[in-house]
Amino acid sequence: MNIIQKIRKNQEWLIQGFFVSLVGGWCLSAMLRGIPRQISQLNDNKLLSFPTTVIFFCICTAVFAVLFYLKDNVARLSMFTIVYLFLILCACNGYGVSWETFSNNTIGNVCYQGILCFMGVLAFLYVKEDIYALLKLFRLSRKKINVIVMIIGILLFAFVGAITVLRYLTYSSSTFDFGIFAQMYEYMRQKGTMETTLERNYLLSHFGVHFSPIYYLGLPFYFIFPSPVTVQLIQALMIALPLIPIVLLCRHFKLSGWVSVGLALLYALYPATSAGAFYDIHENCFLTFGILMCVWAIEKNKNIMTAVFVLFTFLVKEDAAIYLMILGVFYIFSRKDKKRGAILVIASAVYFLIAVSIVKSYGLGVAENRWSNLYVDSQGGMFQIIQTILANPAYAMTQLIADAPSDEMRKLQYIMLMMVPVAGMLFATGKKYSRYLLLAPFILFNLLPVYQYMHDITFQYNFGVIALFLYIIIMNLAEMKTDKTNTVLCVSLICAGIMFAGNNLPKLSHYMSSYYENKAVLQEMNTALSTIPKEATVSASGFLTPHLSNHLQLWDQRHLKDGEDKNAEYLAIDTRYGTPEEKFNFLISSGKYQQIYKTNNIVIYHKK
Repeated sequence: MNIIQKIRKNQEWLIQGFFVSLVGGWCLSAMLRGIPRQISQLNDNKLLSFPTTVIFFCICTAVFAVLFYLKDNVARLSMFTIVYLFLILCACNGYGVSWETFSNNTIGNVCYQGILCFMGVLAFLYVKEDIYALLKLFRLSRKKINVIVMIIGILLFAFVGAITVLRYLTYSSSTFDFGIFAQMYEYMRQKGTMETTLERNYLLSHFGVHFSPIYYLGLPFYFIFPSPVTVQLIQALMIALPLIPIVLLCRHFKLSGWVSVGLALLYALYPATSAGAFYDIHENCFLTFGILMCVWAIEKNKNIMTAVFVLFTFLVKEDAAIYLMILGVFYIFSRKDKKRGAILVIASAVYFLIAVSIVKSYGLGVAENRWSNLYVDSQGGMFQIIQTILANPAYAMTQLIADAPSDEMRKLQYIMLMMVPVAGMLFATGKKYSRYLLLAPFILFNLLPVYQYMHDITFQYNFGVIALFLYIIIMNLAEMKTDKTNTVLCVSLICAGIMFAGNNLPKLSHYMSSYYENKAVLQEMNTALSTIPKEATVSASGFLTPHLSNHLQLWDQRHLKDGEDKNAEYLAIDTRYGTPEEKFNFLISSGKYQQIYKTNNIVIYHKK
């Protein structure tokens, strides 16, 4: 057989080898030359040197060609690994780019991640059979699944805990909202009440803002370790715990071991999961675990467990009842469990009205003004919100993309971050249209309001939605054929990993660098605040209040009225970001206070 005949016989193999070697060599040579760090630069002569580029490219391509000749499946898997690693590095480095300046695109980072996701999915589809064959070599027992998921949970806890604790240690957490809850836990420890002087700058029960008795579950930990660090770690724990009901639901729906592990990993990598903690603890962090455990108990027909976790979820927040109400409506219309569905709807409606009444009785009422874009007139209120949705659904639909401020495209960015990693599994429902009812909270709570924090993955308003997304996904995967299940899950994992690298992972690097590079400054600030007696009344800058949260009489100076000093014995002023704000200047110039401690970053005054 001559050379031409051999080439024709192995034509497909040769083309595949050429493609694998070319793509793998291209990405490997780019990584070795540090290209992922040059996203927004095109002026490095060393990197752009054509001879250097060609030499690196040829060497790396030759390495892949030899590998393909020796073991083609290993070469394909290596090519995918290198490509995906290259995309991950690009996503990480995209976090630090000023996209509005660089590309005139205010949401350039997430758009760039979308391109990276597309490339990652293409690379996966090319080698998916090799990946499946590799996974089949490893059979997972229930014990192994539990161990792997436990490791994922520990890593998730450590990641969220490290970022949130470092935020506190680096004086990056402020009064709103961490100072509020850090001081509230101190009130709970000393007096048993959920009071705080920081939430509205006067002594107020948190029940006047949200009805959240669930915080008492964390009080035993705070009694043992009375520190703001403990408060942050409570949230990290609650974000990791939903892995338990995820695995339990996977077993109930008879999903394979690898799918169970994949969904656990997807939850951990899903951008909104850990990002919801980036502005410190909020009661919503209890929602994902409560809702998913409730779903599991209902699916298993465990009435007592259902009652326990329904109550658990109710106690998170007054609007938590709405998630369970919609869940109950789903059970009615899906014919899964009409009786329990009806009970859940009625119980949720009654509890919601009771909880709202309690909040109103404490003086402030629920935050209906976040849906002010749906008000018919200046009077506003919940009735007008419902009226607008029912009477003018065309206008209501326009609000799904309405932004405030108008030029930032926050909602489009939010929709991409929430949907790209999971859309393939969320909408593979076939004719099970009732499952779309579970998307209602996503629309009502996150997309309809123009309150910008409700459509931002770095705030706490996504934890309930994540639980319902996962429930839909698990039900959908249970009805798919094995090959389709594996494909859509792997595609989701690839996208989630890239978006996690582009939005979440750089946060850890940022806060670690901030901590280690400013250790002397932070120690200096800690020393300065330690000069204030624990029983003293203090008025402080916003970034200092979390570190003074053991003071029961503590005020955020930004919210003092003109000339008001709240009889503060001490003023603690953070000077890292410029001169003291006007209300501090007024108090200082009044002559009532004398300076007793000063560094480059903090100044302490004592009342004469």
